[in-house]
Amino acid sequence: MPHGFMFQRLMRYGPVEIGKGVGRDGAKAYIASCTTDDCGWSADFATYSAVCVAAKGHHCRIRR
Repeated sequence: MPHGFMFQRLMRYGPVEIGKGVGRDGAKAYIASCTTDDCGWSADFATYSAVCVAAKGHHCRIRR
């Protein structure tokens, strides 16, 4: 069942954008998503520090 999704962009590390939004369970979550075409990597975390570590550690395998 589709529902509304609000995403607020907070930071960017290379191709990875970090934002604040609603997680899979409906609670507030921090989300990291790679913006490179055909990568498809994304992850959500409960804390901002955890999402920053994941974003900085992401190595996109897609070459531009």
